[in-house]
Amino acid sequence: MVHSQAAENPSAQPFPTARPAGCPFDPPAPFARARAECPITPLRYPDGHIGQLVTGLETARSVLADTRFSSLPAGKRSPVKVPGSELSTDALPAGMFVNMDPPEHTRYRRLLSKHFTIRRVREFRPRIQELTDRLLDEMASASGPVDLVQAFAKPLPTLVTSELLGLPEADRAEFGRHVDVLFSLSTTGEEMQQSMAILGGMLHALIAAARKDAGPDILGRLTVETDLTDEELLGITIVLLIAGLETTTNMLALGTYALLRHPEQLAALRADWSLMDDAVEELLRYLSVVQIGPIRVAAEDFEFEGRSIRAGQVVTVSLPAANRDPLGFEDPDTFDIRRGPSRHMAFGNGPHQCMGHHLARLELAIGYESLLRRFPRLELAVPPQEIGTREMMVTYGVLELPVRW
Repeated sequence: MVHSQAAENPSAQPFPTARPAGCPFDPPAPFARARAECPITPLRYPDGHIGQLVTGLETARSVLADTRFSSLPAGKRSPVKVPGSELSTDALPAGMFVNMDPPEHTRYRRLLSKHFTIRRVREFRPRIQELTDRLLDEMASASGPVDLVQAFAKPLPTLVTSELLGLPEADRAEFGRHVDVLFSLSTTGEEMQQSMAILGGMLHALIAAARKDAGPDILGRLTVETDLTDEELLGITIVLLIAGLETTTNMLALGTYALLRHPEQLAALRADWSLMDDAVEELLRYLSVVQIGPIRVAAEDFEFEGRSIRAGQVVTVSLPAANRDPLGFEDPDTFDIRRGPSRHMAFGNGPHQCMGHHLARLELAIGYESLLRRFPRLELAVPPQEIGTREMMVTYGVLELPVRW
C-alpha cells in the first residue's frame, strides 16, 4: 500500500537528477534500479510528501491516459473526492490548459489544434529553412569556435515560435532570459514571480496589439476567430511560447552533441540523409530532455497496478526512464539511428500529448540536417569533460556547446 507520510515509507527516495559520471546522455542511475524493482515506486518530494515515481514505459502510458490522474496542480483540488462533485479549476490562471482537465482542457485544445496539424506545419517549412540558413550564415562568418547553444540551438526555436505567435523581434531575447528563470530548479519564488510579471506585461502588450491589428500569426487569428478573453490568451501564449522554446532548444544542442560523440552514427547519417527522420525519433527517445514530469495528482482513491493510490497523491512520470525501458525497446541504452519505428514517449501520451510535436520534429530535422550539411567537419572545440550539463533544470541539455569546423 502507498503511504502518504515520509516516516511511514522510509524506502522512498528523492527525485534523482545527477547523471552517471562520463555518461551525459544516460538518465540518472537510480531510475534503472527503481524500474528493475517495480515500474512504479515511492518517491519522496521536498515537502516530505510521499508520492510515486513511474519509470516503466507501459505504466507511464497508463498513468498519462488514465483520467483518474488529474493534471490539476495539487493545491487546486480538494484532498478527497466528494461524491457527485468535480475538481475545481477556479484558482487556475485562465488559459493555462496544460494544468487543466476536461472539459476545460478539451475546449482550449480544440481551439488550438488546427494550428498544429501536419498540413499547417508543412506550410511553414520554407520559413523555418530560411531562418535556419540565416543563423548558419551568421555562424559561418565567425572567426573562431562558437557556442552552438547561443549561435543556433536557442535562436532557431525562438525565431520560429515567436513568428508563429507574432512576438516582436525586439522582445525575443528578453523573453528567452525569463523563460530560463522559470525552468531552473534553483530559481527562488521571488525570482519566479518577477519573471512571470515581466513576461505577463510583455504578452499583455502583444495581445493588445493583436486586437487592434490582427496578423496572420496564431495569436492574431485567435483574437479574430474566438471569443477568448485577454487573460485566456495570455495563458495560452505563455504555454505555447515556453513549450516551443525550451524543449526544442535543448534537443538541438544535446542532439548535436550526441551525434558528435557517436561518430559511427553521424557517419551513417551523412552517408544517407534519408535516415534523418529516424535519427530525430531516436534522438528524442535516447535523450528525453524533459527530465522531470509530467506530474499528475490522484483525483480519487483507487487501485492502480496492485497499489492503493490515495486522492491528492502526486505521481511523477519519468520520460527518460520510460524511454530506456528494456521491456519497450531492444538494447535501450544504445543510440542507433537505424532503430526504426519507436513507441517512445518524448512527447508524452494521452489527452495531454504535446500538441506541437509535428512542429518540433520538423524544426529538429531541418536544424540537424542543415547544420551538418553546412559544416561537414563540425567537431567539439573543447574536450567532452569540459561541457557542462543542465542537471538542475526541468529540461535537460548542455549549458554550452563550443564547436568548430
